[in-house]
Amino acid sequence: MPATALQPETIWLRPDYHVAPVNPRLASRLPELKRALEEGVIAYPDTSRSSFYDLELPDGWAYVHVRDDKQTIYLVAYSRN
Repeated sequence: MPATALQPETIWLRPDYHVAPVNPRLASRLPELKRALEEGVIAYPDTSRSSFYDLELPDGWAYVHVRDDKQTIYLVAYSRN
């Protein structure tokens, strides 16, 4: 029987949330993240941390933390393709 890869459940992030960098050095990546949110981007949940997600962006990958209570998406890390 072939092994089947399981995909974690994906979510749709809200483009109307405020977007903020955790580290000021990530501020230059916010426009790309905001554009992706407005166009629609799949968020892959971090299975070991609640409310943390990986996002595939046009030029790289973003790791974000979503705070629904503050309606904010925090950019935690960014990696270029």
